[in-house]
Amino acid sequence: MPMSKQQANISLSKVFKDHKLKEKIFYLVKKDKDLIDLFINFSNFGEYKRDKGFKGILQLIIEQQLSVASANAIYKKLKTKMLNISPESFLKVKESDLKKCGLSKQKINYLTGLAKKCENKEINFRKIHKMDDENLVKEITKIKGIGPWTAQCYMLAALSRDDVWPVADLGLMEAVKRVKRLKKRPSEDDMEKISQIWRPYRSTVANVLWASYD
Repeated sequence: MPMSKQQANISLSKVFKDHKLKEKIFYLVKKDKDLIDLFINFSNFGEYKRDKGFKGILQLIIEQQLSVASANAIYKKLKTKMLNISPESFLKVKESDLKKCGLSKQKINYLTGLAKKCENKEINFRKIHKMDDENLVKEITKIKGIGPWTAQCYMLAALSRDDVWPVADLGLMEAVKRVKRLKKRPSEDDMEKISQIWRPYRSTVANVLWASYD
């Protein structure tokens, strides 16, 4: 049986009393009651975090179209081949060793291109980080291997921007399907429409939905 509004408010107040995202969570559940049980059941949800610059994008490229476990295993192996996670160190690793880490030929090409651009100072991360969301996505997707999903996840996980919503993320699609009790997985257009009520804190919703999916 679903909780009454009063019960939900009491539960939320207890669970998130000292939570650093308390204000955002309370705002969101007032906007959308479908999020109440989600936040209560996954109250220990974490925030998706990645480093800024080369290291963060390297991690995100590895994670493209892979499970969390598979991506983590590849990254762990890769770290053993490098003195530190930097463009210079990456370019010193033999391609055969990169393949042994589990990287595909395509991702090796993407990461090699990224590392060379960083080493040659063709990418100005300080400038990129100052851009608004729309221009940042346009700029960063000029780099081969970085599409909208990677750009959006970079803004969310590395730059901690509040209102990022990776519409093409399959995990989010499945989680939204459950939370909204949909008969089929939502399309990217559906995802965008559904998310409008969660502005300007869609990143927080993404984090708790990922927690529910994992």
